[in-house]
Amino acid sequence: MRKYFFTLTILISTLTLYFVIRKNYLEFNSTISIKNTHWQKVHIQVRKGFNPDPFKNKLIFDQYLGIGQSRTFTIDNGDDILYRRDIDPDHADGIHFTGWQYAGGDEASVCTLDKP
Repeated sequence: MRKYFFTLTILISTLTLYFVIRKNYLEFNSTISIKNTHWQKVHIQVRKGFNPDPFKNKLIFDQYLGIGQSRTFTIDNGDDILYRRDIDPDHADGIHFTGWQYAGGDEASVCTLDKP
């Protein structure tokens, strides 16, 4: 009986160690940096996910940024990152937005995706 208990304990410890290492060291982590360098005030939304309809992806950022403000955060996996901003940033209304763009696209000063 003691032999089986020891074997089971070793097996559980090994599996736990594997999942801890996988979660903390083998995950793909990305850094999202959003910086407003152009406009007095701009409303920015960021979503992550693989769904073709961006509105079904998870909303991870929805804020107004004043000129010179920035936000940086990380995500836990390699999901697609999409963002959009107000069409007229100097008169942000939170209703009229540009189309969704992939991070690191044309307007890298608004939202960039840096892979470590």
